[in-house]
Amino acid sequence: MSEPLTEPPPPDVRFELLVSSSGKSRAVPLPVGRAASVGRGDENLIRLDYPSVSRLHVQLHPGVEGVEVEDLGSSNGTMLIRGTSAASGSDDRVLAGPQRLDPHQRLPLQVGDALRIGPALISLQMRRRGSHSALRAAVAVPPVLLDAGMRKAYELAGRAAATDISVLILGETGVGKEAMAQAVHGRSPRHSGPFLLLNCAALSETLLESELFGHEKGAFTGATATKVGLLESTQGGTVFLDEVGELPLGTQAKLLRVLEERTVMRVGSTKPRPIDVRFVTATNRDLGREVRAGRFRGDLYYRIGGFVLQVPPLRERQVEIEPLARHFLHEFCTRLAQPVLELTPSAIAALHAHDWPGNVRELKNLIERAVLFAGTSPITSEHVMPDSLREDPNAPDDFDEATMRFQLPRISTGLGGESKRGDSQSTKMSEEGAISASSKAPANDNEERERLIRTLELCGGNQTRAAGLLGISRRTLINRLERWKLPRPQKR
Repeated sequence: MSEPLTEPPPPDVRFELLVSSSGKSRAVPLPVGRAASVGRGDENLIRLDYPSVSRLHVQLHPGVEGVEVEDLGSSNGTMLIRGTSAASGSDDRVLAGPQRLDPHQRLPLQVGDALRIGPALISLQMRRRGSHSALRAAVAVPPVLLDAGMRKAYELAGRAAATDISVLILGETGVGKEAMAQAVHGRSPRHSGPFLLLNCAALSETLLESELFGHEKGAFTGATATKVGLLESTQGGTVFLDEVGELPLGTQAKLLRVLEERTVMRVGSTKPRPIDVRFVTATNRDLGREVRAGRFRGDLYYRIGGFVLQVPPLRERQVEIEPLARHFLHEFCTRLAQPVLELTPSAIAALHAHDWPGNVRELKNLIERAVLFAGTSPITSEHVMPDSLREDPNAPDDFDEATMRFQLPRISTGLGGESKRGDSQSTKMSEEGAISASSKAPANDNEERERLIRTLELCGGNQTRAAGLLGISRRTLINRLERWKLPRPQKR
């Protein structure tokens, strides 16, 4: 009798690496117990064909609980960029900058950490497909966490998560307040319980009270049956009240009572019901100003603001713009079951030049739209131009990526004489005034100053577009204006 044939069990994969190099990104799974090497040689799991990368550069050792990294004595070294420190609980880990790995010494990696190997960036993340516990762990750490301010915010979120203190998250629209709230929940002892997200701005006062607190049968017209409120149904979990600054004053008073007594009163009932939930709130409003204006209760403000977390806007997190863009690009292309598109240097420069008023949400939407625009072609600056820069779809705005030249109507900027808009046809810029990304760097400050003035004039005073043409960030452009005591033009 022959031996039964059995298939080997599938590998246990809990982590993966997001490898970004040569303008492309790919995810590489890390099976538990199997060492994975990175280097220039063909024998490596991740091959990086660059002169600055050694044949055997780095080895990763994935285990059940985490991953360790070991530099194999590489010629040019390996830089470690730490992400979140929630696992270690160490302030030093958050505040430390990039560090060079010592050869042949293993060092633990956490989700969100990144390795700089030659020109490639390799970041560790949870595998997206897998158990619910893995997904909960993944949501506790954002896919990219390189900015020092964001690392500190998530470290503080980890501290707050260990307690039941009420957390108030402040930040602009689209900055990632919901992700921060999920991180607080995911790292808390309540992580296995429900996570309720409620947008306070999306519901009317009557509907909001009914949804939050529930109602008894016959409490109002249409209440044909008793309904358990969302607060009651989230027992043992976390309630996230987004846009809490939009709550009506009447609802604010009832919410204050819930926070103080940890009970809810259903609409139409006289019997309070105990609840066991943790409250996390968020707003883009200045609640201190709202309190002074009488639009928000001061006692509620102090109750929900037991621990305040500030999420910095994306424009202050320049180091995260490109990695986030690559993450969203990889994620969206994978969802479309197509190869991950190349993100060209001109596209990256344009992303860095934008102010991002819509923050991370705007970046995600922009990258997804760029994929649809580009099809199978590389993504260029033309594909990632935000709507705010597409001022007039009928205006002659011919873009030549090879020379980075815009042909626009000349508009007065106040930086070097008056120019009037042509009556029906735009005045094309001359060869002498052409701003080209491929041209050599300015020889001195005077040449750079004149080039900046010409570019601003060319762009009609639009500082974001001028910065993109010059291949610098908008903040760098403003710094140079201040350095040379030039007035900041107003876009006409």
